[in-house]
Amino acid sequence: MDNQTLTKEIFKQQEMLGNNELSRDDIEFILNQLTSKSINLMRKKDLLQSQKTKVDHDLIKTEKEITKNKNRLEFICQNKHKVSILLKKQQSKRYIKGRFWWEGKQRDVQIGSEKTILSLLKNLKKSQIIKGLKINNREKLNWKFIKADKKLNEAVQTIGRIKATGYILKKVNGEGILHNHSSEVDNHNKNKNKLAIKPSPNVETNENINMDWYADWKDENF
Repeated sequence: MDNQTLTKEIFKQQEMLGNNELSRDDIEFILNQLTSKSINLMRKKDLLQSQKTKVDHDLIKTEKEITKNKNRLEFICQNKHKVSILLKKQQSKRYIKGRFWWEGKQRDVQIGSEKTILSLLKNLKKSQIIKGLKINNREKLNWKFIKADKKLNEAVQTIGRIKATGYILKKVNGEGILHNHSSEVDNHNKNKNKLAIKPSPNVETNENINMDWYADWKDENF
């Protein structure tokens, strides 16, 4: 039923009950206004729903990034990650490598040859990073001896953890985090005056309402 027919019917019913406060034109105007407002409120709802979907997606993504960054910081700063050590033989060469898990994948780092490890242990002991370890000044430090001595084994694992931290630092730097930092600072300085959210204007109710205001408001505030 079109508005004119509906207006006529409503006016007739009101008139039959003695309600003459509103004319037929008044009733038609009210119906047009309510119809227009309903249409525009549905458009607003669609826009809000679309924005909510995006915000929900961004929120989940941001929460994952927070957890990821937190784990990376703990890995780099606390130096408590577990690194297992094992002997690797490649042709005539032997070296010890460290193995650890990071972000769902197994990673390997080369700790060094037995001779190199002896030099590294001396440096760490001198720097007080490892303590209470007696290091013989023999030229070779074989794998069998490392596995048999608990303190020596833990000291080599410490080297592995430091190597693993270096691995993560290189990986993070490879993602361009240092370059992105300067860009983020510049963008923050440019946008810091745009953080205040403007109030939403009232929805107009005339028939020729323009919904561009809402798109503009959404862009400014989100």
